[in-house]
Amino acid sequence: VTLLGLALAASTSLSAVPVNAAGTPDLGLKVPAHAHAHKATTVSWHAFNRGSDTIVLQGYNNGTWVKVHTLHGTKGTSTIPAVGIGIFDFRLAAYSKSGKLITAVGRKLHVFGKVKWSSLFQTPKDDSGDYRGFHYVYSFFSNDVDYTALKVTGNYCSSIHIVYVPGNSQDRQNDPISGEATMKLGRHGRSTITSTTTAQHKATVGGKLTLGKPWSVNLSEPGNGTRLFTWYVNGSGICDQTRITDYGYNQN
Repeated sequence: VTLLGLALAASTSLSAVPVNAAGTPDLGLKVPAHAHAHKATTVSWHAFNRGSDTIVLQGYNNGTWVKVHTLHGTKGTSTIPAVGIGIFDFRLAAYSKSGKLITAVGRKLHVFGKVKWSSLFQTPKDDSGDYRGFHYVYSFFSNDVDYTALKVTGNYCSSIHIVYVPGNSQDRQNDPISGEATMKLGRHGRSTITSTTTAQHKATVGGKLTLGKPWSVNLSEPGNGTRLFTWYVNGSGICDQTRITDYGYNQN
């Protein structure tokens, strides 16, 4: 993704910038909590007591700060050109006539976009199965209880959408699920969302998530605990990262 002809790198640890002292400009920069990928983002700013200093909105790129706009006046709004999914560093900086950095204030911009399940979870639970294009297969011994098939501990998504089909037991043909099958989306600090369907019928479940907080996928099927059933899963999330790394699958 480019910003004024230069590639913007995702957020990294940055060196400290000078702290405001008496007589230096009073800078402020406000960015939205949730920006949208591939769309321009409006930010607000102020630069009181700026005197003759040059005020610049900058983005961090490969170890250096790149100018986005030179700003005039003491407050207003500015537009950051479209960038892709990720977390990016921007700052409002004051420079003297000689080009010396006087002070700066930085903010992280979280840019969200739609990410496919196959990107979020790059290793399928079971890559040996495929059902109507569903490459992710969860399996467990049914016992008519909640079984946590997937748990995410490091969450980068503001919402998740899951499409699923409950299958049959391991042979998938001669041992169908009897009755209803239920998928639950467990969300930290939010109510659980439940979806119920029957074998071989597609259904969906999804909802908003809390960033940085865990969420899980629970499965329930009627049974006597002796049959290993399969569930076929796809989906997507609205996320500021394209891959979730802190998660685990349960295995029966």
